[in-house]
Formats: sequence, structure tokens, C-alpha cells
Amino acid sequence: MSQTERALDYLNRHAASVAYDPGFLSEAEADRFRQELSELPEWRAGEAARIRKPFSSEWVPIPRQQAAHGDPGTRYAFSGITLQARPWTAVTLELRERIATRTGRIPNFVLVNRYRDGGDCMGWHSDDERDLGSEPAVLSLSLGAERDFQFRHKLAFPRRGRPPERPELETVTLRLGHGSLLSMLHPTNRDWKHQLPRRGGRNPGAIGERLNLTWRFIEACPRGTVLP
Repeated sequence: MSQTERALDYLNRHAASVAYDPGFLSEAEADRFRQELSELPEWRAGEAARIRKPFSSEWVPIPRQQAAHGDPGTRYAFSGITLQARPWTAVTLELRERIATRTGRIPNFVLVNRYRDGGDCMGWHSDDERDLGSEPAVLSLSLGAERDFQFRHKLAFPRRGRPPERPELETVTLRLGHGSLLSMLHPTNRDWKHQLPRRGGRNPGAIGERLNLTWRFIEACPRGTVLP
């Protein structure tokens, strides 16, 4: 059993539903889509892409760039903001059709994260916001540099100064490659958190750019501070 197979087996034996398709896109297809997405003009970063720091009133810039596309009127609330979807582009529509054909699911929203090097990251969180419904599903397409993606069970975290209830539960790492698709279905986001950690140490620029498209199924239009 490979390291990836062992990781998936562990997750799915401990209240998760995770699948990984390393060859969702061919290398040539992945190269083309990466190039076309890199040229999108809608990237938000710096002061235009701030979120609220967990358990704080402080607002901080995200360590990555973002864009969002979706059906008319869809928007996604997270970390104190509500991100309005821009209209689908030719490349995001083509990729949505690929997702629908392969999985049988038709997402109505995609959040695109651009990790410029190994210093760009995303901290521990769950995609369990109210507008994703009671059984949230996220389909994650990776393009570009291979990066570690980690899972940690919620009961393995200390809470309110108390030690974790299940400290024996392992942190699981998957290596997400160029053109791969990771599916996180219910109950994954109910019981597990995930993150994309910093990599590269003192030389994060040695790790190339990665684009990550997280396809979502928005059930409601949330309230909050709406960002275009």
C-alpha cells in the first residue's frame, strides 16, 4: 500500500469520506488550464483580501491570492467576509463541465486560491459554513507545484485550555499533485480540519506557484460584508 493509499484508508476509517484522483487532468491539460487561470484579472490580495483572525477582532491580509466565480447571485461567507462570485469565465466553465462529467455533481461556485510560492499557505479550518448546507462537499483541483495538504481530527485539537479528547488520532498528510482532484464529502468537514502549511523554510521561493480551485455547492446567499 502506498503512502497516499495509507493516508486515505486512515481518514476513511475515522469518520471521513475522502477520495484522491491523481490523474484527473493529463499533464498537458493541467498545463493549459494553469496558464489560462494565471491570466485572470480578478485576483484579490493584500488589503483587498483581508479576513478576520480566528477568535479575534483583528483583520489580516490572507497569505495568498483569491478569485471567485459562480452562478448569478452566489456568494460565500467565511472568516467574517462574504465573497461575491464573479461571472463564470470560459476556463472556469470548461473545468466545471469536467468536474460534473467525472463526479456527477454540478458545483455552482468555485473559490480559486493562488499560492505564489511555499510561503503562501492556509491555516487549519473546516469548510462547514452554513451556506454549504448540512452535508458540505468540496472538490479540490490542484494545478502547479505539488504541495502537502494535511488533515487533523477536531478531537485531536486542545479546546478552551483543555487537552485534546483524542490525542492518539494522527495528523494525515497528502501530497497534492498537478492536475489532481481531491474530493471531501460529508462527514469529512464535520469531524476533520485541514490546512495547506508553509513549505520551503528560509527559501520558500524554491517552491513554485500552485493554483487550487475548490468547487462548492452553495445552498443559500449569506449575509455579511460583501466583497466584489
